[in-house]
Amino acid sequence: MKTLILMTTILAACSHSPTVTSTKHVANASVTQPAAIPAPTAELAGRRAQLIGWLHDYQVAGVYPSDALGMPRSVFVDEKGVRCPMAELIWRSGHTDLVEAVAKENNEVRLADVKDGPLWDWMVGSGLTVDEIAMVQGAMEWSMNWQERETEMILAESRGQVRGRLEVAERALRDGTARSLEVAATRLPNGRIPVAKVTGAVLPVAALKSKAPVAATPVARIYPRVRFSGAN
Repeated sequence: MKTLILMTTILAACSHSPTVTSTKHVANASVTQPAAIPAPTAELAGRRAQLIGWLHDYQVAGVYPSDALGMPRSVFVDEKGVRCPMAELIWRSGHTDLVEAVAKENNEVRLADVKDGPLWDWMVGSGLTVDEIAMVQGAMEWSMNWQERETEMILAESRGQVRGRLEVAERALRDGTARSLEVAATRLPNGRIPVAKVTGAVLPVAALKSKAPVAATPVARIYPRVRFSGAN
């Protein structure tokens, strides 16, 4: 009888195999799959990267809107057709009609004052934040403590200041991409990128009166011509 009980116990123990968890299953469970990037955010990221690249090209070229004296001028498009940095980015994105309309309606518009309309639609879909757009446009708002100096020196300093601001803006855009895309995505109406379509006026009424800061007029030193004795 004891022998029968012992054999029954041994058989029962052998028939119960311990549960073995698949190593592969555990490994897969421990790996967190990266969250998929929403399509609109991915598109914003692509547009943003393209704009930053174009801004770099613009900064390197060093050709900015200027006045009759050759001083940098904060307008959308100057008399020679040279575009400001933001107008250049909008133009390169294929919206020539938008650039032309803005220049016609208010060539000194501050983009920070634009809150609706097709220009706003472009801004919302650019992948840049409003603050970043204002920063890029603001690179043209240079200033100096004027003293009497040679005209060439004034020109060099003013252009150098604009270029320096554009370099800072480009670096800030690259460094702030992750956070800025989050902000830009929250502005999308119904989670979709709007289409910037020109069908009439592009600037809201409030932006028609916005102007660039008034820059001081430079005073160039004029050196009299010296006539040496014996000269003809």
